[in-house]
Amino acid sequence: MTFLASTFNFALLSGSSFGPKEIWEAATTFNKGIISLLLLLLLLQIYIMIERLMMYYQGSTASKKFLKLFMDTLRRGDFEAAKRAATTHNKSHVALVLKHGLDIFQYEKQLKASNAEHNAIQPVERAIIRGTSEVSELLKKGMSSLGTIASASPFVGLLGTVWGIIAVFSTIKEKGAGDINVLAGSIGEALGTTALGLVVAIPAVWFYNILTNKQDQTIAQINNSASQMIDEFIRRESQKS
Repeated sequence: MTFLASTFNFALLSGSSFGPKEIWEAATTFNKGIISLLLLLLLLQIYIMIERLMMYYQGSTASKKFLKLFMDTLRRGDFEAAKRAATTHNKSHVALVLKHGLDIFQYEKQLKASNAEHNAIQPVERAIIRGTSEVSELLKKGMSSLGTIASASPFVGLLGTVWGIIAVFSTIKEKGAGDINVLAGSIGEALGTTALGLVVAIPAVWFYNILTNKQDQTIAQINNSASQMIDEFIRRESQKS
């Protein structure tokens, strides 16, 4: 390793270029495949991040508009207007769950008309739990891929590094260690794949945490809004009893 370090330092001091183009040209066929794979993972990561951030932005904007309108109509007892608000703002994950709960409540009210002892609230609570679980699965879309990219990219880069080091010793065996410039390309290739692996992995970890936090915030907003809706249902039921 001391030999490799001194070789790399010499190459840098002698003005050798280790830019992306030079590393690609010096790379073996195997490491070109590694580099291509890491670039594909980077593009996939960017796509997931953009798609998820747009989804959360649209959902958050729609939820703010929906909740104000929904709660106002709900307190007035205008359930049809409340459902129209949910349909209008269908980008809101909160709207998806609350509309489902409202539909169940109206159905259970019909059953209670023929059976005064029927509990119309418990089915709504179960429907909210199911709806929240379904939305949670929607919010997880792409998260497993992002987590895999974050955890696997450094190891993919390390594989390229190991292969590059093998190429260095193979060159030494064939040509000897007399010409440093002959070895510089293989060393740059080895270090370049590790660097690229980290470049892919670091933002993936960061955005994974950001998206996880947004997912938790969305679920918390759904639970709080659903609790307010159920409280309104209970208030109306207690007034009639």
